[in-house]
Amino acid sequence: MLESDYACRSCEQGDGMKKVYYGWYVVAIAIVIYALLVGSIFSSFGVFVLPVSAELNLSRAEMNTAIILITFGDAVLAPVVGRVLDRAPAKAVMIAGAIAYGLSMVTLGLSHSLWLSALVLVLCIPIGYLGAGSLTSTVLIARWFTAQRGRAMVLAGLGMSLGSLIAPPVIGLLVESYGWRTALLIIGVAIGTLLLTLGLIIRERPGPDDVETVREPVSAIHVSDRNQSATSPVKVFVLLKTPQFWSMGLSTALVQGIFTAVTISFVPLCRASGLTTLQATSLLSVTGGAAIAGALFLAAIADRVERIVLLSGLFLMSALLNAVLLSGSGYPALLAAAIMLGVGTGTITHTFYALLADRFGTRSFGTVRGLALFVASGLSMVGARFGGEMFDRNGNYDAMFMTFVAISLAAAVLMFATRFIRRPIAGA
Repeated sequence: MLESDYACRSCEQGDGMKKVYYGWYVVAIAIVIYALLVGSIFSSFGVFVLPVSAELNLSRAEMNTAIILITFGDAVLAPVVGRVLDRAPAKAVMIAGAIAYGLSMVTLGLSHSLWLSALVLVLCIPIGYLGAGSLTSTVLIARWFTAQRGRAMVLAGLGMSLGSLIAPPVIGLLVESYGWRTALLIIGVAIGTLLLTLGLIIRERPGPDDVETVREPVSAIHVSDRNQSATSPVKVFVLLKTPQFWSMGLSTALVQGIFTAVTISFVPLCRASGLTTLQATSLLSVTGGAAIAGALFLAAIADRVERIVLLSGLFLMSALLNAVLLSGSGYPALLAAAIMLGVGTGTITHTFYALLADRFGTRSFGTVRGLALFVASGLSMVGARFGGEMFDRNGNYDAMFMTFVAISLAAAVLMFATRFIRRPIAGA
């Protein structure tokens, strides 16, 4: 009955001109936000390494500390911002985040103090990144979608891949034309203004006239989860005692840490296997293309297959990826690994977000999403460090790949076991 109730909504608007469901505009806005934030903060970081380190006399290790500070800030502040989103208007959080982002970039462009810059990196930029859209966008999508939540989440994640493709050359041109300080000022004003505009125009929740249309059968498991309700956000302490939070969150965080470590190590591995720099970087382009293709494919089936099964399958693919890298170092093996690396990167995170919204509901989604990001960020930093340590000790990545095969298999089992754990009360 539930499936047919959702499916029949597609017919409610008659045979004439159908109004586009506003939720899809939210998805389009999320794509733009992800592209702007991920592209300008993370994907384009390498553009600033040489000019900034030359002017400020910083080593490469000191420059890389900037990314560590941002990641640490994201991890610590995500639960706070998530909790605020469950209790305060999302528009207000987006507006505050956009202002924080713009001021952060302008301050970095003007600052001659390393301590001030470090404070901006660890505090202000994470507030802007999380509040202006990274966390807020997923909360809004969870509110606007029920039957097509998985598709909407995965499509929104395309913005991360698009940002990685578009932002570096554009920002590189700004740095080359005007210098890195002026480039940061331009980025702060332009992107900050655009984020502020999007925050002002976006709508937070569906109204009585907003009906999500569905043209195909939807997994009854997703539908039944979404019909759970709660009158207030679940308390953090209660969430942390929920077995499902740990079975889903820990298994996904482990695999996300693996993908982070493999991504960082991929080009050095290719070079050690005899590939030229051009061949190695071309495989990274394959990874980017595979991320987009994988997301588009998953968007077509994300709401037709149980998400726990999808994620378990992707975690098994992580085991296969590391097994391939362990057993072969030729170009065909590296090409296959690049494709799997891209598919995993483009699909796992946002499928996981949809699962969290299904199981814990939209009323508590900001809180649980923030806590999950805290766990994932910590394990991503550990994974990156672990890969480097294994190479330094052994002179190769074999021990890392063997460990990652075992962890991926364990993560797949842990995720699949979630099907047999009593479901939490979702806050819809």
